[in-house]
Amino acid sequence: MREDIERWEAKYQAADPDPELRTDPLLSSHLADLHSVGSALDLASGSCHSAVFLAQQGYDVLAVDCSATGLAIGRRLAQREQTTIRTLTADLDEITLDKEAYDLVVCLRYLNRALFSNMKTVLKPGGLLFFKTFNVHHLVSSPKFNPAYVLQPGELSQSFKGMVMIDLNDGEDPKITQSWIVARCWQ
Repeated sequence: MREDIERWEAKYQAADPDPELRTDPLLSSHLADLHSVGSALDLASGSCHSAVFLAQQGYDVLAVDCSATGLAIGRRLAQREQTTIRTLTADLDEITLDKEAYDLVVCLRYLNRALFSNMKTVLKPGGLLFFKTFNVHHLVSSPKFNPAYVLQPGELSQSFKGMVMIDLNDGEDPKITQSWIVARCWQ
């Protein structure tokens, strides 16, 4: 959607153009699960913090986002961190992804349910998925947040059934405002 793209572009134009690397705790807590080789896809990459972290671990990373400005920030971050990422500016509502092309898929703080099946099919056999975003409990502290962009309890386990679950918080605890899944594709 053009409105969403413009909103994200404006966000990154107003952001710090040279941020410090911030690694999401979900990724850093699962270092042992990362094979540190192969291809990785970071969907809705924003300013590419996850992409840069994964490149530091040895992955060949493609960061995809609708904001060219966010990706430019990410390329500068990668350069400063002495690593390399590839970037692609794309509308995630319209992107076509190759099947079984990635050893690792990451999507953090972005919810597009239409991408769920693609996230599974782009993984190579044995590939790893990291997904994390807000759940319905986030609306208590942020009632103006769009309820279409929050997960319901049990939604992740249902959406990614058939994968081998490594770590799952599926929104049952009202004190936790984010849900996440780390899962492996069957070999």
